[in-house]
Amino acid sequence: MIEIRRFAPGDESSVRELINGIMSREFRDDLSAYPTEDINDLPKAYGGIGEAFFVALADGKVVGTIGIKKEDGRIALMRRLFVESHYRKKSIGTKLIQRALQFCDEVGYEEVVFRMTSHMNSAAKACQKCGFVQRAKLQLGPIELLKFVLSLSHVRKSA
Repeated sequence: MIEIRRFAPGDESSVRELINGIMSREFRDDLSAYPTEDINDLPKAYGGIGEAFFVALADGKVVGTIGIKKEDGRIALMRRLFVESHYRKKSIGTKLIQRALQFCDEVGYEEVVFRMTSHMNSAAKACQKCGFVQRAKLQLGPIELLKFVLSLSHVRKSA
């Protein structure tokens, strides 16, 4: 059984290990696109008004993460969508996104933006499954960044 809940202080080292491990194993070429300041102090980075960090737990172990940062009063940035490789293809990424979107709706955001590299295929599929649309592509040297956007007003109307 997978539990999705808000980050707690005791999760910090597990979250760091999960994210750093996935980045170094699977996205080594993309490391320069992702500074790590936020995961070195999660309570500070995701503790502001309109911000949150969620974890997915399997048998008490952190196996997935997602964060929400405030861009401005209408736009939230979805960040740090990661699921441990052994737990993929079990809809954990989708559940994390749905929980993050629920939070964004409760806060009153109108739009959610998620940026990723073109190598993050599983994240792209999960975002598209949840209604995100790719809006931009930017080449930064060898790294291709993709921008996905979801209008929450569109989600509210269809609910």
